[in-house]
Amino acid sequence: MKRTIILLIFCVFAAGAVQAQRSEVRRAERELNRGNLTEAKAHIDAASQDASTNEDPETWVLKAQVYMEIASTEEPEYQELSENPLAVAFDALEKAQEFDVNNLQLVQIQQMLLVLSELTFNEGVENFNANNYAVASEYFLRSFKLSEPFGAIDTTTLYNAALAAELNEEYDRAKEMYLQLVEYEYDQPYLYSSLSHISMEAGDTLEALGYVKQGREVYPEDLNLIFSEANIYIFTGAVEEARDILSVAIEKDPENPSLYFALAANFDKMTQDTTYSANERQTFFQEAERYYQKAIELDPEYFDAIYNLGVLYYNEGIRLYEAADLRFREKQDFARLEKDEKEYTAIWLQAQPFFEQAKEMIDEDSPYYEVVIMSLVQVYVRTNQQEKLKEIEDIYLKYFGGSEEDEQ
Repeated sequence: MKRTIILLIFCVFAAGAVQAQRSEVRRAERELNRGNLTEAKAHIDAASQDASTNEDPETWVLKAQVYMEIASTEEPEYQELSENPLAVAFDALEKAQEFDVNNLQLVQIQQMLLVLSELTFNEGVENFNANNYAVASEYFLRSFKLSEPFGAIDTTTLYNAALAAELNEEYDRAKEMYLQLVEYEYDQPYLYSSLSHISMEAGDTLEALGYVKQGREVYPEDLNLIFSEANIYIFTGAVEEARDILSVAIEKDPENPSLYFALAANFDKMTQDTTYSANERQTFFQEAERYYQKAIELDPEYFDAIYNLGVLYYNEGIRLYEAADLRFREKQDFARLEKDEKEYTAIWLQAQPFFEQAKEMIDEDSPYYEVVIMSLVQVYVRTNQQEKLKEIEDIYLKYFGGSEEDEQ
């Protein structure tokens, strides 16, 4: 009899404890309805940690609601309540599904999962726009997975997750998602350009070319894929193939200055590659010059083409100067040195009008302004144009804190 009394007392105590914890859920719900997120969070956290209520699906549904509200609030005091409220909400809904064996909360859980997917996507967008690509990719991928149980394959969100991962240089992870999108037949030509880029980063030019060709089978007219294919050819030294593929693009769109600029820029890059012979680099120089000029002819205000053509001439002058200096050190031939000096000075003077034109096309707020000024200073110093240096002395001092005499 004595033992029975003890058991009855224990049962009454236990029932009181359960009731007390259920009251935490009710308090959390009440505070949530009042908009008091701090109190609502405290109560629901207590309920979800107690053994008597942490297997109740209603507890976890309410916890998800509280944390989704925290994620959505614009009140600074509430934003600090949780470092990653959407992750907590997601885990809470998983718990709710686990304990809802009779499907009493099924409809509400499904509705909340849809809302959570949207909130998670929005967080992905915000982080992507803030260049937080790693975080953005995680949010996009979670949003994609949240939509899967509803039979919807949100390929756009998955693509965003892959793109963010690629921008964060998580190439293996990005590639896995891109290949998944290929299986879904996602309609986006950049998908294949990205796969090609990832393969190039891994040093696999053959695979990179394969992805581009695969993409061009689906999007034969896509210029970005054509550029990608041409870049691979040029990178591997297949100059004729590069010229052929870009010629195809130019035939399709002969008035597009960007096509000529792309071809010029690629040849320009090759002029700086010392693995090529001097004759090959001279050919590349001539091709770059021709295509830059064509781009400028089609678009006289094409800043990139104008400035790059100036850089092309300037760098060619540097190459000639270095070759002349080496030749003079070996043979001490003053007559040849004088001839060489005229040659590289002339090419530097060819660069000058393009740099000056580029300077007039932009203002001081442009991110390119400083580099254009430095380019002009270099040309004026190397061609000994003291009056020209004087004209831009104030600008030079403003940006670089020195003087033209320092350069000399």
